[in-house]
Amino acid sequence: MTVNNAERRSVQPEPAAVDRKDVADVDDWDPDSELSPLSKAVIATAVGLGLLIAAFAVIGKLAGWANDYGTILVYLAFFLWMSISGRLFFWGADKLIAQFRTKKSDNRGARR
Repeated sequence: MTVNNAERRSVQPEPAAVDRKDVADVDDWDPDSELSPLSKAVIATAVGLGLLIAAFAVIGKLAGWANDYGTILVYLAFFLWMSISGRLFFWGADKLIAQFRTKKSDNRGARR
């Protein structure tokens, strides 16, 4: 017994024109997610900092690894590691700083 693809597909209407405010932004928080934006920022900052600390802990071994495995490969991998960990750390730190600045300004405006 075969099933037609048309029978399995649900019919969905064409989406209407979308306002700019309805379009999801890259930094929008997923409401179905278990984590809040603040916890995501804390996790990203901690993981990024841990990766940076690990990179600085092995920086003395880079020359030996370059001799064993090739200069270009080792320094390219180290650059990639530092780029990803630095970007992750600073993304989380920027989110945390923005969160604390908005809370601080909200509290300042409430007092009169």
